[in-house]
Amino acid sequence: MTDNLYKEYWLDIDPERLERYKTMFQWSPLTEQLISPANIGAGHSVVDVGCGPGFVAVELAKRVGAQGHVHAVDINRDFVEHGKQLVHENGLSSRVTVHLVDGSELPIASSSIDRVLAVNVMVYVDDPAATYREFRRVLKPGGIAHAVDSDWDLTLAEPVPRDLWNELMRAIAPGFRTPNIGRRLFAYAKAAGFSAVEVQVAARPDTTGRLLPMVRGLCNRAKKARAMDPQRAEEIERVLEEAAKSGTLLILNPQFMVTACA
Repeated sequence: MTDNLYKEYWLDIDPERLERYKTMFQWSPLTEQLISPANIGAGHSVVDVGCGPGFVAVELAKRVGAQGHVHAVDINRDFVEHGKQLVHENGLSSRVTVHLVDGSELPIASSSIDRVLAVNVMVYVDDPAATYREFRRVLKPGGIAHAVDSDWDLTLAEPVPRDLWNELMRAIAPGFRTPNIGRRLFAYAKAAGFSAVEVQVAARPDTTGRLLPMVRGLCNRAKKARAMDPQRAEEIERVLEEAAKSGTLLILNPQFMVTACA
């Protein structure tokens, strides 16, 4: 297992996983809930960090209007190409610039941006402290950096036995740079010099199977990395799928929403 498995996971995405992400990363009411504290509106210049296939960037472009602009950045070339195509198909090429980056710096001028948005991205970055400093560099005075991320130590999946779930969490940990990033975002933002930092937590329990694709993805990571007995990982999937059918499922993946004002 390499030291930067968390980065390789996003640099090299197989076609099947890419197609799955095109469905998973589309705009939804949950996305609305997670980004609403950023208060993105007409005329704003926005950076969408880790833009994925580009669905959020397109929605943001509609919100900022003709006087605003969205910079969508990602380290994956396929995501960038799909994002460019999506922007073009929606007639928003004048409002969105899609950038392929290496993850270290933003290709944005200092003090030029109103909002920076990073949804489920900080868990993967090499240096969260340096990334927050980069956010502050590109923001105008009074601009906002809004980061949303999980804290994998706080997840639960019933009725999977806790020891088995903990085994999965240990197995997937190398696939994240900072698995418990959610609880640490506040401190990183403060250390970067943001003047006001607010924390909210969105905890929307899943009792219907909405989060089962997420769990399957985690189990696949564990098996691919050979960090867990495949039969143990498949047991987690089986238990949860049966629970979804019987109406006894409960999955919780709290999302920390940290809004920092420059």
